[in-house]
Amino acid sequence: MIGSFLYILVGSSFPLGLMCMMWKLNARRWTRLARQYHAVDATGSVAERTMQTVILVAGDIGWNSYKGIATVGVTREGISLQLMSPFSIFHPPLLIPYGDCHIEPTRWYLIGKTVQYTLRGVGDVKMIIHDDLQVWIESQAAKLAHAQADTRISNDEFAGVHATG
Repeated sequence: MIGSFLYILVGSSFPLGLMCMMWKLNARRWTRLARQYHAVDATGSVAERTMQTVILVAGDIGWNSYKGIATVGVTREGISLQLMSPFSIFHPPLLIPYGDCHIEPTRWYLIGKTVQYTLRGVGDVKMIIHDDLQVWIESQAAKLAHAQADTRISNDEFAGVHATG
């Protein structure tokens, strides 16, 4: 009885361990981004789009396609990225500052119009997203900047002093 239990335990732990190791190795590009852009708080998004596709490419062989499992958010500090559970194992949430992004249009195989993000903090990892997601990010960032500018002016007591006096 105990022998068969040990046999089953050892027999099932090897494939499970092998699968976890492969999953961890597959997350190497995300891990490089997480070292530089790890988000402390993943709930600060002003606007979010779920079930998006994000592709990570590096100088090595292959790429990581997070098709339909990524949540992209727009915050005051930058763009947030996180994966749905259970895919988020070994993939901590990211917050990429706007100033670290260099964006250029590109074509990614048969996907159609896409844009490529080259990130200042991790130059060897490129992020590719659909063009319509980029348009959404830009519109949300513009709304956020406009709302932040309106709030700053209305709450500025010094501006009210100069206007009356």
